Amino acid sequence: MTRPTVTTEYFADQKEKFLKDLAPLFSSARKVLPAHVEADDVPGILEETRQGFGHLLVELPDLGGDRNLFNSSIIASVAALAFIRALEARGVPSDMIHGSLYGVYFDAYSSLPGFLKAALRWYEFSGMHLRQLKAFARWTQERTCSENYVLEFVSGDGADFDFGFDVSECAVLHFYRRMQAAEHLPYVCIGDFAASCALGTGLRRTTTLSNDAVRCDFRYGRNRESLLGLPLEELPEYRNRKVMTWESVGG
Repeated sequence: MTRPTVTTEYFADQKEKFLKDLAPLFSSARKVLPAHVEADDVPGILEETRQGFGHLLVELPDLGGDRNLFNSSIIASVAALAFIRALEARGVPSDMIHGSLYGVYFDAYSSLPGFLKAALRWYEFSGMHLRQLKAFARWTQERTCSENYVLEFVSGDGADFDFGFDVSECAVLHFYRRMQAAEHLPYVCIGDFAASCALGTGLRRTTTLSNDAVRCDFRYGRNRESLLGLPLEELPEYRNRKVMTWESVGG
């Protein structure tokens, strides 16, 4: 494990705030975990997750602070790694770890109140959000933070999709690789589908960096269903992983 190229206290200083923000995920974990581990082990696993989360936060590099539009995804992914490691330490098999992780995501988003789901869905397609996303994409292309995202906004036609973005570099993938945990990331990434299913934002992807492709191609459509995250092997992003790898090698 290597240290971040540029250290920062931005994330570590906000640990308690982030833990409060993550409360719905911890609540869902209490419900989901007994199907995968002994019920008596659940409190210890969650406490180890909290402790591990704090230790991992100090490993995050400078990712632009408040300018980073994807900070919530970064924080959730760090918490996911702490959760994974807590289960690994107890000898839980990888398939059960990945299944429980998706179950936590799905329960957390599905349990949101209806009015909040509607508000989040409205915001996703709002002009304000699209302007923020475009500005964020332009900023990432300046590459001021070496381990940050780099993405390009993609306008939709309102028929096939409403908007999207292509990610060519991912802060979370950089982090998971540095933490020697990249093999788990495809199962963290499918949490995006759990959110989209609950909110009705119609997410589709055909490739992801975590599956060895050259980009993550996020496409959102308000008038279509999202793909389900599991089984992973049935998703286009998984089926396309080898094709995209060979295409990238071949130039």
